Amino acid sequence: MGASYRFNHLRRFGLRMHIGFDTTLSKTEATYFPPLQMDYSTADTSRLDIRNADGSTVGFVDFTKEFKYLGSIIDSSLTSDADVNMRIKSATSAFGALKNVLTSLSVDLRVKGRIYNALVLSILLYGSEAWCLREDLFNRLRSFHNRCVRSMCRITMTHTMKHRITSKSLFERLGVGSFDSYYNRRLLHWAGHVARMPMDRMPRKLLTGWVEHARPVGCPQMTWGRTLNQALKRYDLPTNFGH
Repeated sequence: MGASYRFNHLRRFGLRMHIGFDTTLSKTEATYFPPLQMDYSTADTSRLDIRNADGSTVGFVDFTKEFKYLGSIIDSSLTSDADVNMRIKSATSAFGALKNVLTSLSVDLRVKGRIYNALVLSILLYGSEAWCLREDLFNRLRSFHNRCVRSMCRITMTHTMKHRITSKSLFERLGVGSFDSYYNRRLLHWAGHVARMPMDRMPRKLLTGWVEHARPVGCPQMTWGRTLNQALKRYDLPTNFGH
């Protein structure tokens, strides 16, 4: 009913909702976000029939577990796993395309660092301001960054262990920072932007909003607020945004 209502309401203003028909798939998709501790498969995610105001069927909308919005992957689990996976995959492709330059002996290390910053890290961290990062996701992103740094310096893990080469020394050679510094800078920059918004803006309300409901049993799901709180603590910054 809800999808059909939106279809007919938009049509009143001359707007078209892209729905599927016969063998043509729908560009509009529906997503179900299950409550905590409930499985996705328990819900009815069968195809939605779109009907005219007179009740006749004109098309359909299918459900999807994840979709891309403004370059980021939004998953039905409301975690950042799918988006992080896509970012690492895209950044790996970008590094591979530039490998002849980034691993060349004839290119200065500082130049490599600037190219890596501009073309690979920007792809890896696109949309990272909205990520809710668990420690395992953090470690995957750190590993990717450190692996790229070693490749640009032409250092293998064997060299690293044998000669006790630290990641910090490789960062200094290239003129780059740790993954944590890049990520936290982006996160805190966005948080500061939201904190300066007037209180009638929705992002500002959500930053310090409070849900008056009992917590579910078990460990709470990783949230953007907890991720921000960790970043603030790393830099010894106050965490009382609401005061």
